[in-house]
Amino acid sequence: MTRILFWNIENFSVNKIFSASIKRQRGHGGLNDMQSAIQRRAVINAVLAAAQPDIIVIIEVSSGDNAPNALASQTGGINALAMVQFGLNNPGTMVAGGWNAVPPLYTGTAGRSETVGILFRRTNNAGTLNRYFTGPNIWTGGHAGLSVPPGGGVATPYNGMAVPVGAVNVNGLLVPPGLGGVRQIPAGAQHNGGLNEDVVAARIAFTTPLGAGVAFGGLREPFMATFTEADNLGNVQRDITIFGIHSPPNNPAAANYITTLSTINDIVGGLGANETRVIGGDFNVNLFAVNGTASGLYNPLTGGPGAYTLLVSPTAVGVPVNLDQYKGYFSTHIRGKTKTAASKFLWSNGGGPGQSFYPGYGYVGSNFVAAPFYSIDNVLVWPHNGLHNYQTTIMNTVSGTPMNAVMGPPDNPPPGAIALANQFTAAPMGWPGAPTAANYPGIGGAGNLTGWSNYGRVRNTSDHFGIFADI
Repeated sequence: MTRILFWNIENFSVNKIFSASIKRQRGHGGLNDMQSAIQRRAVINAVLAAAQPDIIVIIEVSSGDNAPNALASQTGGINALAMVQFGLNNPGTMVAGGWNAVPPLYTGTAGRSETVGILFRRTNNAGTLNRYFTGPNIWTGGHAGLSVPPGGGVATPYNGMAVPVGAVNVNGLLVPPGLGGVRQIPAGAQHNGGLNEDVVAARIAFTTPLGAGVAFGGLREPFMATFTEADNLGNVQRDITIFGIHSPPNNPAAANYITTLSTINDIVGGLGANETRVIGGDFNVNLFAVNGTASGLYNPLTGGPGAYTLLVSPTAVGVPVNLDQYKGYFSTHIRGKTKTAASKFLWSNGGGPGQSFYPGYGYVGSNFVAAPFYSIDNVLVWPHNGLHNYQTTIMNTVSGTPMNAVMGPPDNPPPGAIALANQFTAAPMGWPGAPTAANYPGIGGAGNLTGWSNYGRVRNTSDHFGIFADI
């Protein structure tokens, strides 16, 4: 099986995980830029260490609009991607195995422009399975190259003959130093068999099953990357197609975006013989209607023509018995802090309308979008060999996972299968572990709970939780 982590790491760029600045940051516990970046990096590393992923898909990576070129410009996003790869390839890393990264293409235009960062382990733990990036497109060469379908140009490495001064070595993403040089894609791969990894590219332009172009009107196109897994003799075991998604931050537009996804041939056309398709990321539509029943907004993908299974999926039949507690188990989006001692952001008021329960309390949702807005990230899978236990886990860095510290509501929402400690580092070391907290130590304790060392650094790392799935 292949372990995949999808995570919208808000505004992911080099300053998120590294800074040489010693300028003090307001609201960051007196830390400077460098110290704050180290703290955010620790949160990210903890999630990676818990998930032990084979493939990491980072949504909302900064890119710059590099038109007319396709490669993400040399901004902090591609630098951050290269830095994460370097860290993963260092001895003693939290996820060993030898890591490549997919060269990032920018998606969307102007202010919407960004990219998707994908890193993948080259081998499994036993050294018996090798994973290759296969495109599905080819690259026409150099930093000013293009991503085109096979046959649409000459497949050429990303760097050409030289790396521009101060630029990221893009070829190094696919040919990391010390890992044996460029690899050839197995002949039996679904895409680009026989080519070298450093001449293939992701795809961001799509057609319908009838061959018509699919227009996104300047919105962020899906980021499609394909992989082949083969044994040490080069025999293909499986092909994996991944679509990284970041829908527009507007519910009607996001719903229309999902409908548009269902018209893309690469998404809904028939599977290859050994292909498993995975669509994941930030869909910006809520899983639930206001009353907690299924919103149905994923139906264009789960209802055919593709045979996708929604991994973060409602468990209640009809209206949940306790919506506030129920939605906490499905929350993937969190809001800014409220630190008054009586705030339901921190705990339940012990009864009555609007009470907040573990594991979500009042931190779920958004400061900018009206409710419901809490379960907006998801993963959909169309497997080539039948359904299985995907071990889906929302990587909740506030409550920790599995979310079983307090008995859940009767509708049996999923607690998650992966063990992840909450990312609080100062007393109190965690959210109150009960639905009520009448004896909690007042405003001082509330301030500590929501301060930088606890909730503050979690929320500053991202307003989203990642989603793990074993595909």
